[in-house]
Amino acid sequence: MSTTSDSSSYFSGDVDPAMYEQYRSISSLAVTALLIGFVSLVAILAFPLVLISLIGIALGTWAAISVRKNRATQTGFPLAVIGIVLSFASLAGGTARYIYDEYYDLPPGYEVIPFGLLQKQPGQTLPIPDSALALDGKKVLLRGYVYPHAKRKNLTSFVMVPDFDTCCFGGQPALTDMVEVRLAEPLKVDFSYNRRKIGGTLRVHPDLKKIEDLTGVFYELEANYVD
Repeated sequence: MSTTSDSSSYFSGDVDPAMYEQYRSISSLAVTALLIGFVSLVAILAFPLVLISLIGIALGTWAAISVRKNRATQTGFPLAVIGIVLSFASLAGGTARYIYDEYYDLPPGYEVIPFGLLQKQPGQTLPIPDSALALDGKKVLLRGYVYPHAKRKNLTSFVMVPDFDTCCFGGQPALTDMVEVRLAEPLKVDFSYNRRKIGGTLRVHPDLKKIEDLTGVFYELEANYVD
């Protein structure tokens, strides 16, 4: 009689659920979502890495749903939730920092211009566009990267490019993708993969100014602001 009673109790679900914990495994998806959540925090410092945040949110959501559907065999729902929260936090923080850097944390007195105004346009016959010629002698603020060169520390002059697509995969950037930057004393910079904001007076050289190790540049920036 006792055996029958125990058996019916087992199948009716009256047994303490804690007895089944030893048979449940932690969801690998939930653990991965948690790890990606921590890794995604770098997006707060580098906005392009918010893609990691989006992946973390998607994977965490998938993990949470999967654990809920398979809770008889899986655990890890709290891990998935923490991963989602971390990924959301990095997405929000990275976006907020990007907006602040791009639109609010700007020095006064400079005209903020995109590199696109300096670049050659489709169908254009002249080597540099009219939009660039119109900026000659004006105080502008450009965002870009230090072109990698032999010297990488305490630079007082360097070439600035809009991205690393060309220089990191071989070849010289397009002539209208390069700006020679000359820093006023006592400003100096080190090479890094961080995007910089540099302000100064733009000089346009339609005849191409020769510089060391490169074909030359059309643009020169006499800079007195670096961030």
